[in-house]
Amino acid sequence: MTAAGTSREFELVVAEDGSIPAGQIAALGVRPGAHLRVVADREESSGGSIRGRLTDWPDVSWQDFEAASELARADVSES
Repeated sequence: MTAAGTSREFELVVAEDGSIPAGQIAALGVRPGAHLRVVADREESSGGSIRGRLTDWPDVSWQDFEAASELARADVSES
């Protein structure tokens, strides 16, 4: 990770659940609400199929979708 406008690089370790522990981020001086841009070097998988890549994707009901849409609309109207 490189902080915007600087040439410093930081190494963060992604947890098994896909998150980055808050302690790692806080140690960099990043505060809640900050926007981060992450650039990751990763190996490209062979083949063009996406089969099996979304195995942990949650089942989302229409009500969940509507609730999330309402939250997004509220966020946009506040900014």
